[in-house]
Amino acid sequence: MEFLSSISVFGLQWNELLAIYALPGVSYLVFHLAKEYRNRPSEFARGMLAAIGKKQSIADHLINTFAYCMAMLCITFGWPLFGIWAIFHYRQEAALELERNKPDFACLPEYLLAKVDPRDAEIASYIIDPLSTVPALPFGHLNQGWVNFLADMMDPNDEMWSFLIPKGGKCGKYRFANTGDVRGYAKVRNGEILGEFITESD
Repeated sequence: MEFLSSISVFGLQWNELLAIYALPGVSYLVFHLAKEYRNRPSEFARGMLAAIGKKQSIADHLINTFAYCMAMLCITFGWPLFGIWAIFHYRQEAALELERNKPDFACLPEYLLAKVDPRDAEIASYIIDPLSTVPALPFGHLNQGWVNFLADMMDPNDEMWSFLIPKGGKCGKYRFANTGDVRGYAKVRNGEILGEFITESD
């Protein structure tokens, strides 16, 4: 104890330093316990659990109490490591969520064939039907989809590439095998596919 009494930093004694160190962990514990208290099962829910034989036994309560005590000690004095883990976990979850929310395009970079000028694509796909069953427009009935595809290419770095996904080729985010040839055009920016317009699909 005499050794501890001799420890002083900025005029603070060891017990004051310990209290300052433990303050973030204690603050989190108070927040977490308050959150758990708000989310506790209602009287009705507890009654239903008891009715179906799911009521916690005394042994379960003791085990939970011991686990909470150990967790409180770990968080109170090990909060820096817990904080680092929480930041890492949050970033990992954010990256997974970003990946889950990415659009699922059929085309993958390996199926890109060549960079294409949109005007050349329109000329090559202009439909002339003597019976007038198909609109005299680029890509015929698909023209509105083509217009929307072009309207989405606003960034100066956007490029249009033709693509071909062969039968059996793995396509999409989940790499499903393709049942037939798929042709179309992709919007590419800095090597990443950000949009696609499918013209043929067997």
